[in-house]
Amino acid sequence: MASETRPKTVGLYETGSAVSRSGAPLNPDYPPGIKLVAGSPFSADILIIRADADQELSPDVRRAAVVARATGVRNIVLAVRVQPQSSENAAQTAFEATRTAFDALARRLDFATAIAIAAPPNTTADGWHRGPALREHLAQLATSDPSKSSGTTAEPLPPSERFAAHVACLSTDAQLLPGREYRLHLAGQELIATVTAIKYRLDIETLQRHPARTLATGEIGVCTIATETPVSLDRDSDDAGRFEIHSLTTGALIAAGNVDFALRRGMNVHWQPLSVTKALRASLKEQRPCVVWFTGLSGAGKSTVANLVEGWLAMHGCHTYLLDGDNIRHGLNKDLGFTAVDRVENIRRVGEVARLFVDAGVIVLCSFISPFRAERAAVRGLLDQGEFIEVHVTAPLAVCERRDPKGLYAKSRAGQLPNFTGIDSPYEAPENPDLVLDTTSAPAEELAQRVVSLLAARGLIMPAETEPLGVAAR
Repeated sequence: MASETRPKTVGLYETGSAVSRSGAPLNPDYPPGIKLVAGSPFSADILIIRADADQELSPDVRRAAVVARATGVRNIVLAVRVQPQSSENAAQTAFEATRTAFDALARRLDFATAIAIAAPPNTTADGWHRGPALREHLAQLATSDPSKSSGTTAEPLPPSERFAAHVACLSTDAQLLPGREYRLHLAGQELIATVTAIKYRLDIETLQRHPARTLATGEIGVCTIATETPVSLDRDSDDAGRFEIHSLTTGALIAAGNVDFALRRGMNVHWQPLSVTKALRASLKEQRPCVVWFTGLSGAGKSTVANLVEGWLAMHGCHTYLLDGDNIRHGLNKDLGFTAVDRVENIRRVGEVARLFVDAGVIVLCSFISPFRAERAAVRGLLDQGEFIEVHVTAPLAVCERRDPKGLYAKSRAGQLPNFTGIDSPYEAPENPDLVLDTTSAPAEELAQRVVSLLAARGLIMPAETEPLGVAAR
């Protein structure tokens, strides 16, 4: 039995000029089978862009059309508002010029349907407008079903974990960053996904390709996306490849896009089962593996406390490894700088290394500024419940600057070190850390002992009565 056709959704996009001049937003009388989309207008089946008549399309209209195509909108309408005081001849001339420019852009973007219509209310259009009215056009789209035009049903694409896609950044306050984990809404599923690379950015005016490492508000690019679990897309559905990207921490909409094709390598890479498990490795070491993640500003005292904790653990027979932010940049991450993209990739790599250590049964101590909550949350997500201990090592910025053991704050203040956390690059403090250590309130040995006590209380190490931590660590 054939399934009931779902209503087509319509999204309304008001360009800035139309809003400022006309006041009231467009509110057409929708025919049966058409309903207003809930959420971003670029998630609709049909996008209506309202704009004023002009000899050339405004950058806002061009951007909206390109974003619509990148996000998988197949049907687009330009609702053209002609100035009411215009004469019939002037109104027609302005409308035709706008329609001609729009038609040329729409052909380049290859929409299923694209049409310019005189926007209601527009009484001056009654005498010269030859095209369909907006409601009439929407009624035609409501009954169309392009998936049935071929008369055949294609097999779904093989499941894949890697996709190439056009993506548009829709957030007004966040960039789309490669390496960061996001929440992906695709094919009726909610998945954890990563933008593994941004291949290029599209120029809105020329559609030429330009190198890019990030996508900012309103920018469109071609990216590769990796999901945690394989996804199979329906070849017969125009909407199957449409997706939204949301922040993993806040849930805010960051971007939207449309899958171009599944990557072959995403279909051919599989997990190899191993005989020796994490549990067996941990039992041989007689300990429970975990990651103790020390985060805080430069100069707060992270490495000092982490070093003392590892010394105590080693003295008591624990198998440990300390990953330090400076040391890791001499080898594994020596190719990375300090831009937001590089900081994301820095922590992504460290998180994967830490996971391998945990899988080996080791207690891992990680001392990194790690300024972004999203990346710390991503590392936590790599591990099992209870294996990630977040320790916020804190001190006032003025104290950190006064300590300045490596002279980095002085260089930053002198303009010699850009993108320095706390000065001209943000630090997002943990919202719910497992432990907060204020290094201005107690000696480092006492603070390290608090970490040891927390590990013992969580059952990660055996409690031991021993000499003071400062003595054990020497």
